[in-house]
Amino acid sequence: MNSFTGTPSVASVVHLAMPPAMPSKIAAAGERETRVVPRLRKIGAAWLRHSCRMPEERVKDVLVVLSELLTNAVLHGTGDSVGYRSWSPEPGLIRFEIDDGTETEDPLPQAPSPMAESGRGLLLVSLFVKELGGDWGFTRHGTTAWCCLPIHDDEPVSGRREL
Repeated sequence: MNSFTGTPSVASVVHLAMPPAMPSKIAAAGERETRVVPRLRKIGAAWLRHSCRMPEERVKDVLVVLSELLTNAVLHGTGDSVGYRSWSPEPGLIRFEIDDGTETEDPLPQAPSPMAESGRGLLLVSLFVKELGGDWGFTRHGTTAWCCLPIHDDEPVSGRREL
């Protein structure tokens, strides 16, 4: 403290580190039609890039997961709409959910026959989420697929089944 002016001297100024801002929450929905997938994917991409500041290479991989879960909801859901929510439950972590309103047993990834032209979506989700250091699954009644992922590579996630 400068005794003459009563103001702090340069040596006594304390800089407080501010915690990183949490990304804003988002939610969107659309009719259960294939055209909803690119629309909700575009919303998710903007959120990951701008609100979360996720590195671009990581964004591309996360969008594969998001697209596969959205497509799964459109193709296999029985509800009228598909809902999408994203938020950050804690610093450095994102969570998104895809809700198709269809109550079912926990859908597990199935190995398709070698000549099948489809049926690999949930296998891709499993592989990408593991590579990204995250966790994913379905809610107890199967209505909602969820995924938790670190924003950066150095923050692995495990055991985030129900936040």
